[in-house]
Amino acid sequence: MLLVYEQPLNEKIRNYLRIETVAAQVDAHSQFNHPGAELAFFRSLFELIELMERADLRSDILKDLERHQGQIALWRQSDSVDQTQLDALETQFKALHQRLHSQSRPGQQLKTDRFLGALRQRMNIPGGYGNFDLPQLHYWQAQPADEKVQEASQWRKELAPMVDSIRLLLTMLRETARWGDQMAMNGCYQETCEQGLELLRVQIKQEYGVYPTISAHRHRFTIHLINYESGKADNRNLPLRLSLSMEPK
Repeated sequence: MLLVYEQPLNEKIRNYLRIETVAAQVDAHSQFNHPGAELAFFRSLFELIELMERADLRSDILKDLERHQGQIALWRQSDSVDQTQLDALETQFKALHQRLHSQSRPGQQLKTDRFLGALRQRMNIPGGYGNFDLPQLHYWQAQPADEKVQEASQWRKELAPMVDSIRLLLTMLRETARWGDQMAMNGCYQETCEQGLELLRVQIKQEYGVYPTISAHRHRFTIHLINYESGKADNRNLPLRLSLSMEPK
């Protein structure tokens, strides 16, 4: 089994990856079809709201959406490019840009929701979600499943323009980079890049029993392989694959 590890190389991509991860947790628990799903959903939802409260996040996303539309225009000049595929991609970017641009304060309705506000405040307290602390949550949990799912869907829609934009931007970042085979000699691999990096991805077989620790900045990175059982450096020569997503020129 191949495992993929990702290392962001700037704060913007780090925020994108965190939002992607937490949004996936929100989606996973939003059907409330297993014990504890309601509490897991709300914890993830509040994490997502907090991550989205950064003042510069929305402007970063809008700039990236615009930049990709410009890149699509450049790709159109190539005869070998599938124009139909570019049309579909351009439509996605334009639609997301319009949705996010029209939403001046993403998540604002969730921040002013009385029910969510009470839950968010109490859930910051360890064990603060008992029915004596949050009787309104106890009442909400007793609602029919389809009503809870529908309400959760409405809360998620409030955050969808930003979440969907980040997912598309990360998909583009990953899929426009190629994988290359490398060898970690004595459990270590180093590389220097002239063009700045935004995202480093490492692919390695789980059967080797190691995981990577990565020290990196825009132009240089070092990967050390750590033995999972011992927690110490693994000195074997092991193959791995790398994908380097570069900063836009």
